Amino acid sequence: MSTLSRFFLLEEEQKPKVNVPTWRLSALRIILATGLILCLGIFLNSLPAAIDYKLNYVIALTTGFTLAVGALLLLSNRSFYLTAHLLLICIITAGVMIKLFIPSIELAHLGSIFVYITPIIALILVGKRTAVFYALLNIVPFILILKNIDISVVPKENRMLVDAVLHIQLLLFFFLNCCIPLAVWRTSLAANRLNQHMHDNNTLLKSQKQIYQRFFQKSFNAIVLVDNELNIVEANDKAKRLLNIQTQPLPLQLSRITPDNVDYLTYDSELVDAIPKTFTVDEKCIEVAAQEQHSNDIKAWYLQDVSDQQQLQQDLLTLDVAHQQAKYFDKATNLPNKTWLLEQLQAHIDRGEPFALLIADNLNKHVLDYMIDGEQHRTLYARINQIVEQDAELLDQIAYIGAGRIAILVEAKAPLKDIARRWHKQLDFWLKLGQHQFHSKYAIGIATYPEHGYIAERLLKNALQACELRAPNQMITVFDQMTRRQTLARHEMALLLEKSIELGELKLYLQSKHNANKEIIGYEALARWHNHLLGWVPPSQFIPIAEEFGLVNQVTRTMLKKVCKLLTSTPDITVPVAINISSRDIEDPKFITSIKEITTQYGVSPQSIELELTEYSFAEDHNHIMEQLNKLGFILSVDDFGTGYSNIARVLECPIQRLKLDRSLISDISDLKKQRSLLLGLKTICENMQIALLAEGVETQQDFERLDALGITEYQGYWFSKPRSASDFDFRKTKQITVIN
Repeated sequence: MSTLSRFFLLEEEQKPKVNVPTWRLSALRIILATGLILCLGIFLNSLPAAIDYKLNYVIALTTGFTLAVGALLLLSNRSFYLTAHLLLICIITAGVMIKLFIPSIELAHLGSIFVYITPIIALILVGKRTAVFYALLNIVPFILILKNIDISVVPKENRMLVDAVLHIQLLLFFFLNCCIPLAVWRTSLAANRLNQHMHDNNTLLKSQKQIYQRFFQKSFNAIVLVDNELNIVEANDKAKRLLNIQTQPLPLQLSRITPDNVDYLTYDSELVDAIPKTFTVDEKCIEVAAQEQHSNDIKAWYLQDVSDQQQLQQDLLTLDVAHQQAKYFDKATNLPNKTWLLEQLQAHIDRGEPFALLIADNLNKHVLDYMIDGEQHRTLYARINQIVEQDAELLDQIAYIGAGRIAILVEAKAPLKDIARRWHKQLDFWLKLGQHQFHSKYAIGIATYPEHGYIAERLLKNALQACELRAPNQMITVFDQMTRRQTLARHEMALLLEKSIELGELKLYLQSKHNANKEIIGYEALARWHNHLLGWVPPSQFIPIAEEFGLVNQVTRTMLKKVCKLLTSTPDITVPVAINISSRDIEDPKFITSIKEITTQYGVSPQSIELELTEYSFAEDHNHIMEQLNKLGFILSVDDFGTGYSNIARVLECPIQRLKLDRSLISDISDLKKQRSLLLGLKTICENMQIALLAEGVETQQDFERLDALGITEYQGYWFSKPRSASDFDFRKTKQITVIN
């Protein structure tokens, strides 16, 4: 029974090889299996009589339909939709054959009736559009019956098979009483299981919601859930008492319980630490102490009563005017500070006229931080103040916002970049500060209103990002949303990659290397990354990210460990496995120690591992590193030769055993004589120095034949083998020949 259950896919957990719902394939197999039994029975029952009466067309039809249904049953394991459509065609063909080869018109009409079952089968197996098509197609047999049209090709006087009536009745009986009910039963079984699964999930969600509400209500904090329109959609008991809304129904508009303008509560104020988010309710000052984003539309606000603190602040401000003055000025520079700047920005925004915010970032601020005291700081910024006062064209508002940065609020009508260049020129000067000659030099980032922000905090943030995301040699940068998104995307991908390395999500793939007889002489280990958020990420994307954010060493170590583990667990591998090594790996002072520790930990001989280095690894003097790796026994090779900037002499100074030619060197050898001559020269040099020469990127037989004609003996490319997961290789059945020892 378990065999039948597996064949007919009666359990939803069984996964078919074809990409369709299990229940649909199950219904198709049920219809085909019962249909095969019916056709086989009719064939065996009609065969003796058909032979006696010499009714060859009966033998041909019963044999043909039996074989066709059997073939469809086999085909269902590979192509579901093709099988389903062929089944529908077979049913229509059977109806047509009955009409053609039954001389009795009353009995032949049963063939037309038999075709009526196609819409329900199409609805179960394929979909409603196909079902509608067959329903419309059934108009033809309906008209044949209605008009009593006879299309039989058998003369009326011919003898009809004695059991023809029984066979046709059995055909209708089995299809209408067995095949279709069983298929509908399997469909309803899947629907019932789906309903039960949804019921179980709803029960689980309901219990989780009850647990969430219990925690929400019992919290010691006053918490409200607020949507994007500032409607309070939920509040726990402590929040209701704090806001005095115990008797009011939710959701409730926040503006109904406070006279304050609360629109600013939705602003992003990461850079405005000095401005608390507060509003008043019944003479109480309520502060939004913290926010949590629960979804795209809902935020959780943690509220607290800060009336006492607010009153104390008001008293202090009233008693101490100097404190109010200090709020807007930076003591170290005697310049207006960030708080003052934000208020000025907001005032300009309220006026609604375009303006620009320039951020001048001190390129030598590390000197200010570590070599110059507070008095010398004030001297520097006094000089900047003096420049502003003396140049009539620079009468803009400036403020010091920390970290050696000056904000400049520009209202001039002149072209923005001309103003930025003028500021850049004026802020570039030498000044003696104590015993030091200090070079004041600034890069400038620009954000404009309203193009780059409608609120003060966002405008300031974008101007700062214009500074931070500028190219190294670019002194004036205008904020660009695309650059920001690309930079953030690279940062996010780097974080995901780092986490994936920790979780072991990098996959080991192998691509084999071959000689001219297509025998395997080695493998190249390739890193593949599948992330649950990004899916499969191409190496061309995540490898540059790894190099940019310093993760390439972790990638290399991870792949080395996976290769060592594979070699330890698979003694059938008798050829070297190559690992790509970047120039950053070579520059790492711990690289040699690390690679020795990993191979020793797994008990892997260095002779079984080939290290593939790019040409860029030879750009600087790394010969001593190569010598150490060679002494340890590792096989060294140069990868992608022809794409870098190292010459052949520099590369061959190192103890390498294989040179891998990049596809760019072999793509035009039939058309370019110089390229052909270059390859012949490289081949001669490598033969003289006993260095193996391997051609990468061999994708067609034509590539192979051209390279073989040049005498190249080692190859790698899609024509020989595509990269596959290491778990997909059967190394016991693979002929491997060790070439490099």
